[in-house]
Amino acid sequence: MTEPDDDLSAPHRPGDDWRCRDDGEAWPCPIFRRRMRLLYPDDPHRLAAFMRHFRDKAAPALPELSAKQVEARFIGWINDPPPRRLRIV
Repeated sequence: MTEPDDDLSAPHRPGDDWRCRDDGEAWPCPIFRRRMRLLYPDDPHRLAAFMRHFRDKAAPALPELSAKQVEARFIGWINDPPPRRLRIV
């Protein structure tokens, strides 16, 4: 049985409100972040450059967030250790 975050084939794209179209989470959602960690496992600087594009595009659409909050949401997670996944057997 697969877990919801095992579905890396779904796009997990942001909607106009910068929420994930697939799971409704604030984008970048946990599944998208996991996918990006898999795509850029040894290059956090390149991943940060990629995510800065989205940060810059999203910031005007998120006036309720401070610049620091936008930075944390789009870039701040990159150097965090990936979350441990629990398997229910």
